Amino acid sequence: MYCSNCGKGLYEDDKFCVNCGAPVKTRELERESDGLAPFLNSAAPNPHPEQARRNTAEPFEEDYSLFIGKRAEEYLLLWKEDRHWNWPAFLFGGYWLLYRGMYLYFLLYLICLSLLVNVIRYLTFPAYYLSNGVVWTVIAAHFVLQVVFAAFANQIYFHHAQRKIRSLNVRFDRYPDLRKEKIESAGETSLYIPIALAVLPILIGIVSFLLYTAHIYKEINQEIRIMEQETSLRRSLETTDGAIRPA
Repeated sequence: MYCSNCGKGLYEDDKFCVNCGAPVKTRELERESDGLAPFLNSAAPNPHPEQARRNTAEPFEEDYSLFIGKRAEEYLLLWKEDRHWNWPAFLFGGYWLLYRGMYLYFLLYLICLSLLVNVIRYLTFPAYYLSNGVVWTVIAAHFVLQVVFAAFANQIYFHHAQRKIRSLNVRFDRYPDLRKEKIESAGETSLYIPIALAVLPILIGIVSFLLYTAHIYKEINQEIRIMEQETSLRRSLETTDGAIRPA
């Protein structure tokens, strides 16, 4: 630092110039401090890079990758290219929704399936009776629903992921590491629920068949017992009548 009047070198704590006696102007101190400003800014602690770039709840591509998991590249490509058809959704229907954790959409799927089948059945066959026509109508209605569902499945999954990630971004905005864990956990897939729901009707059918068989067996045994009692009573009456008749 130098005196602005005579150019003599000064120390930082000098109030006056020892050469000319001129007071040290605050402009000199400010200039020196301005020269250190970039270094002070670089030394100051920066916010977390995740927090610095994230000023919105909208999901980034890496958020979708965390949410989707193993098949992230495939689904990201489908969404970018705006492809509509989804083979797993077409082949497995509601079970695909359960596998991807979309339980609310699965409930809506069941409601739509039930409404569609019943409306078509009542319009085609006003009087309810089981026939080949009813069966084929139900199969056709289910097929139509599967086609429509498969055509919109990618968009349904995208909006599901977007809604979940937005909620987690808002809730865990200040905790980036925890936020990533929650996003990954929210998008986890599971085969247990689809398998359980697929096996459950079979188990119910087996148990119902066994209970029905046991009921029929019980009724048959009861009928046999009644018939045996009636036969025994008839024989005893015949024996009694024979003994009473005069010779």
